[in-house]
Amino acid sequence: MKAHLKHAVLGLLLLPMLVWAEGPNANEMQDELLAQLARAAQQLSYSGIFVFQHDGRMEASRVIHGFENGQERTKIDTLDGPPREIIRANEELRCYFPEAHSIRLERGPGRRFFPALIAPPFQNYRDNYDITIVGVDRVAGHDCQLIALRPRDNLRFAHQFCADLPSNLLLKEVTLGPHGEPIQMSVFTEITIGAHADPAQFKPAYTDTSDWRVDNVPITGPQKEVSGWSVANVPPGFHKIIEVRRPIPGHTEGMTHLVYSDGLASISVFIEPADGPPRPMRIESLRSSLSYFSARTADQQITVVGEVPLASVTQMGQSVINLRSSHP
Repeated sequence: MKAHLKHAVLGLLLLPMLVWAEGPNANEMQDELLAQLARAAQQLSYSGIFVFQHDGRMEASRVIHGFENGQERTKIDTLDGPPREIIRANEELRCYFPEAHSIRLERGPGRRFFPALIAPPFQNYRDNYDITIVGVDRVAGHDCQLIALRPRDNLRFAHQFCADLPSNLLLKEVTLGPHGEPIQMSVFTEITIGAHADPAQFKPAYTDTSDWRVDNVPITGPQKEVSGWSVANVPPGFHKIIEVRRPIPGHTEGMTHLVYSDGLASISVFIEPADGPPRPMRIESLRSSLSYFSARTADQQITVVGEVPLASVTQMGQSVINLRSSHP
């Protein structure tokens, strides 16, 4: 079938889905679409190379993913810059940094990596984004359907996905700025879907790590408030997903790291003891997709960083509170 005819046929097949944003069963159809994206990233075996593009830079990584007998495994190797290897087995994540001879160990739901960007509950996406299928495209030799997620407020960026037809695996994700301009992108340049993954492929490349430092990062669940710190004015749809306490040499309190997410964007809040003279508040865009807020209280330094507009990090940074005291 000729290319232009093939795309025309695909477009006709998608037409009934283009109207579900206004239909009576819109929520159910959107949930099913999101569930298909989530299942594909979790339950399919795939391998390939994807590129992460941001601020005029490109970083390539090789990914291998397998799912067998209910066990999910992923291995990601960076191909540019300092070597780094990420291996996930279900909810255990190990990051290998050979130049520093260190391993970062996390246990829990934790972070998600492309293409596994969607996870339940799906209502959170529907409440904060208008979700529509807008057409078809072609990525890494695969036909895919374009899915637009447009924010309902000015506190998050828009996103556009391209999901493989018919497997629904995400092949491309583009984050769009306030004027619809691409500010960040992850895209496969080559991908094989469905091939069996040999368990040996998920073993670390670094076998002799007996003298490496292991940073065991204690992660609490989203509902626990072990540090006493919280954010009073969180943007709608953002929920705390991680709370981490890290020691700081010379301080008994250590640093608290809170992570909030709406399912797509994430915002990190750092609270640490203040040192040195007071510094003025800073609110700025560090990169095209990264916003930064920093402010000093009497005893603490508050820093908020996220892939969101400046309004979001400012709103959160100005409402950090200590639940164990009567003042921020």
